[in-house]
Amino acid sequence: MDDIRFKEILKDCGLSAKGIGELNGLLLESRIELLNSVINFSRGDVDNLAKIKSCMENSANEISDAFYNRIAGIEELKEKLSADANLLEQLKLTNADYLKSLFELNYDENYFKNTIAIGLAHNILGVSPSIYIVLYGYYANLVSSFVLKCSQKTGLSLIDTLKNVNSIQKKLTIDTTFAIESYYKKSMDDNYKTEQQTLGMLMSIAEYKDMDTGNHIARVSNYSRIIAKNIGLDGLHQERIFYSSPMHDIGKVGIPDNIILKQGKLTEPEYEIMKMHCNIGYDILKNSNSPILKDGSIIAASHHENFDGSGYPFGLKGEKIPIEGRICKVADVFDALVSKRCYKPAMPVESAIEIMNREMQSKEIFDPDCFNAFFKGLDEIMEVKKGIDKNSPSAPADSSMLQ
Repeated sequence: MDDIRFKEILKDCGLSAKGIGELNGLLLESRIELLNSVINFSRGDVDNLAKIKSCMENSANEISDAFYNRIAGIEELKEKLSADANLLEQLKLTNADYLKSLFELNYDENYFKNTIAIGLAHNILGVSPSIYIVLYGYYANLVSSFVLKCSQKTGLSLIDTLKNVNSIQKKLTIDTTFAIESYYKKSMDDNYKTEQQTLGMLMSIAEYKDMDTGNHIARVSNYSRIIAKNIGLDGLHQERIFYSSPMHDIGKVGIPDNIILKQGKLTEPEYEIMKMHCNIGYDILKNSNSPILKDGSIIAASHHENFDGSGYPFGLKGEKIPIEGRICKVADVFDALVSKRCYKPAMPVESAIEIMNREMQSKEIFDPDCFNAFFKGLDEIMEVKKGIDKNSPSAPADSSMLQ
C-alpha cells in the first residue's frame, strides 16, 4: 500500500490529527524492529515461509472467504453487512491482498500499512473489542491450518512443517498487534473527538447569556485554526488550538449579569471587573490533566495581552505572550468587531479590517506574524464566517466599544 493510498484511508476514517499521528507512530522502524526481536522473528523464519510461498498465495482467497463467512455469521454484524451488499466482498478482497503480501515476504512499512488498514476496517465495521480479539485468534488458527496443508502438498518434512507453523504464528502475532492497536487507536480517537465536541458545548455556557454571541466561539475557534495553519504550526497544534480557543471567555461565568449584558459602554470600575474574566477562566481550567483544557487555561489568561505589553491581566510583552493567546487575540478582536453584541451593532468587515490595520496594528496590539497570517487566510475566514452565521447583521460601530 503506497503512502498516498494510506493517507486516503486515514482521511476516509475521519481521524483527527492526533489520531493520524499516533497511527503513523506505529510504523516507526525502531518499533517494528523491537516487535520482531521480542517475538524472535528472523531471516530464518522468512526462509521457512518461502518454501510454501506459491501454495499460500494461491490459498489467499479461500482463507479470506472462510474468515469473512465466519464474521458474516456474527449476530451483531449481520444487519450492517446485509445493508451493504458490496461490503463483505470488499473486506474479503482486502484480506486476500494482505495474505498475498504476507507471502511476498517483504515486510516493509507498506506491508504494515496493510495490517493497520485491516484493523481500521474492522473498527468501522463495528466489531466489538471482545469479538475482535477472539476473531484474530480464530484467524491465526485458520491460516496455520492452511500452512499445514501447503507444507504437506509441498512435500516438506515434519520438522520443516512445524518450523513453518511456528514462523507463521510469530508473524501473525506481530500483524495482529498492529491490527488491534490500530483498532484501539481509532476507538480512542473517536472518544477524543467526542470529548472535544463536549468541551465545545460546555464552553458555549460563557457565551449563552448573550444570544447575539451564540456563534462567537465557533467562529473564533475556526479563525484561530486558520491563523495557526498560516504561521506554520503543525496539524496537531492547529487542532489543539481549534478545540481550546472556545474556552477564551469561560471566565465570564464569574462576571455579574449586569456587566455582561449591559447595554452600552462599561464604566471604568465595571471594565475592571470585566477584565477579571481572564483570571477566572485561568483558575477554572489550570489544574486539569487534559492537554486541551490546559491550553484553554493559557488562552483564557492571555488572549487580552497586547504585543507591546499594554494588555491585561499581566502586561506580558512580545513572545512572552503564549502563541495560543497571540493567535486567539487576532481572531477574537476581528469577530468582536464584526459581530452584534448587546452593547453595539455589528461592524462591516471592511471597517473592522481598517481599524485593525490603522488603530491596532500601528500600536502593536497584535503579534505581526499572527496578524499577517490572519490576512493571508482572510478569504478562508470569510467563507467560514458565511457558513457559520449567514445572517449576521452589519452596521458601523464605534471601535471604542470593543471590550
